[in-house]
Amino acid sequence: MSYSIYYDRAFIRVGDKVIPLANSGSNNCWEVHNGRDVPEKNWNVMNWQNEYQFLFTEPEIRELARIYDECSQSSGMIYKTRNKCFKPGEFGRWIINGINRAYTVEEYISFGNSFYVYDYSAKEINAWKRHPFKTTDELLKILDDLNDVKRKDIKIRNNREVIRLAAQPKMKLNPAELTEYYALKAEYNGRTVYFVRLLKGSIEFSFAANDGIKVFTKDKEALDYLKRQKNRLQNNRIFFAPELIVNA
Repeated sequence: MSYSIYYDRAFIRVGDKVIPLANSGSNNCWEVHNGRDVPEKNWNVMNWQNEYQFLFTEPEIRELARIYDECSQSSGMIYKTRNKCFKPGEFGRWIINGINRAYTVEEYISFGNSFYVYDYSAKEINAWKRHPFKTTDELLKILDDLNDVKRKDIKIRNNREVIRLAAQPKMKLNPAELTEYYALKAEYNGRTVYFVRLLKGSIEFSFAANDGIKVFTKDKEALDYLKRQKNRLQNNRIFFAPELIVNA
């Protein structure tokens, strides 16, 4: 049985529109990568039934998502991983969520990606042309110049993955370096304790307000944390509350 696997998205933001670029491949097709056989992957614009359209508004993306999701459910030929298909509505949400992860051409280029518009309208494969671009204006000009070309697509040079800006690790606050901060304080067995972290089935705490505890810069941050972890904290029967600590 042959089916398509959708691995990733790399939506391109162009003003108030996006280009829904997706990485997919057939489960039955393979290619050689670094000397070994791996599943094929290719970048293509998700414009089925709208093959001449590349720029989509958000409402159009939602309609596109509906069409693709219906196709996924009726055909049973669209999977999210090998041997695991999309559930009803899941593929549509996967497409719509691509809007939130969209970057401009310039941003993608700054991350280390390379793009081109692929003109494969010629009868001979060796006559197919690649038109590289590094800016949004260059992309729009190429699409405009190739407006009458019926067989074209947008590709990332690396056909297997897209490079995204890595999330920066959140720096742990050092109480000793702060003029004031908030800690989570509680009374436990007749002693004052300060929250350090949640463990599996228990809580780690400290008897000192500056000894490896979890630090918050605002009262609201501490309250929000208590709200998110309410069930786990209450299960341990230690009731913490924000406490302002002022360093001398």
